[in-house]
Amino acid sequence: MSRLTNRLPEWLKRWEWILVILILAVFWVFSSQQPDNYTLSKLLNQTRVYMVDVGFMALGMLTVLILGDIDISVAATAALSATVMAVSYNQGSGIPFEAAIALMLITGAVCGLINGLLVTRFSELFPMIITLSTQTLYRGIAYIILKDQSSGRFPAWFSKDLGYGAMSILGLDVPIMLVCFLAVLPAFYIWLHKTASGRRIFAAGTNLTASRYSGVRTGRIKLAVFTLNGLMAAVGGFFLTSRTGSVKYTIATGFEMQAIAIAVLGGASTSGGRGSVVGLLLALVLMTGLKNGLMLVYNDAFILNLSIGLLLILIVLIPNLTGELRRRSAVRRQRLSLQKA
Repeated sequence: MSRLTNRLPEWLKRWEWILVILILAVFWVFSSQQPDNYTLSKLLNQTRVYMVDVGFMALGMLTVLILGDIDISVAATAALSATVMAVSYNQGSGIPFEAAIALMLITGAVCGLINGLLVTRFSELFPMIITLSTQTLYRGIAYIILKDQSSGRFPAWFSKDLGYGAMSILGLDVPIMLVCFLAVLPAFYIWLHKTASGRRIFAAGTNLTASRYSGVRTGRIKLAVFTLNGLMAAVGGFFLTSRTGSVKYTIATGFEMQAIAIAVLGGASTSGGRGSVVGLLLALVLMTGLKNGLMLVYNDAFILNLSIGLLLILIVLIPNLTGELRRRSAVRRQRLSLQKA
């Protein structure tokens, strides 16, 4: 197997191509079982449920994971930001909706900044412990504001046009929120993979100490990345609210695990220094196709969660198994060369 992989071109060894193969396999399996329901047009319609809002959160999470950190408060940040937007708008009797959106984004950025300050100031604590605490804090503030009530009655363009509107592209009805997400991806890709600031994030994630001694201001990078992560969580909450039409303090519950799973499935490493915007997009497509297909075939949330969990375990094991095979092959070659000598 190692000889076969060594003969492949370098571009075929990339993780993204494994995701492409999995996407094609998933589409083939479910389209053969549900030919009338599992179609491209219906999958595009489901992207508003499985892809867009968690996709924005996963983009922010990707940058945090590249640094070698983690933030499990993103869903609570989205909930608090959406709560602030809903309460400040107050069903049309409060501030203008555009100002409420701006306040929502500021709330998300502030939540992310608080996380960044705590992570950089208390480096002896794991980011998971810190963000677990802020997760409870942000969700608790949302509960204090709303209690068990919900808040809604947003403008029609937000709840209908953005949340459920679509535009015709090449004869397909593409959700407007999906277009918004896809429009952000190229800018995010260029910034993260092609600019000096993006390369500094990868460098800091690969070796934080070496980057610090090289003159990279790692503390500022962490602050900026966590602030960006909070902002992207607020954007995810914005699109989620446009789809649900109302806000409760429980909104986006569990989305933090989905965002982490998508980023890791797309090629990010929890130890830092690795990640891909293209891989994240492919992971979102794979998860959307898999979730939609499983719901069509089984219509059981337990089966859905079980299958996704098994897939993620398999995805995490594959790089470790291939790395172990390469290591054993290298050791075998060294032994053979020593015996010949």
